[in-house]
Amino acid sequence: MEWPKISHKPLSENKIKGLAEEFFGDMIKVVVDIEEGILAAGCSSHADAEQILLKKGLKQKNVWGANYSPFRKKGERLEYTALMNIRPRQNNPSQSIQSPEIR
Repeated sequence: MEWPKISHKPLSENKIKGLAEEFFGDMIKVVVDIEEGILAAGCSSHADAEQILLKKGLKQKNVWGANYSPFRKKGERLEYTALMNIRPRQNNPSQSIQSPEIR
């Protein structure tokens, strides 16, 4: 299978758990275009997935990274953190996504 997995629909819980086990054991890195609703999941780094989405013509300002841990309790599974999220020009000076609207 080609990595990362690009999807326009939510991935099934089984698919997410399989990706987590394959890559990091307990989590996956995801990159999402928040305007187009396109997800790239299952990669070694957020930057790899980001580049694939940008090559598809998506806009960098809409592409954000996060980590998803499907084996944690609900409410603790999603971390809005990635190096690619450091964007002072978009009022996001840290790895964590600051904007509630973007999260």
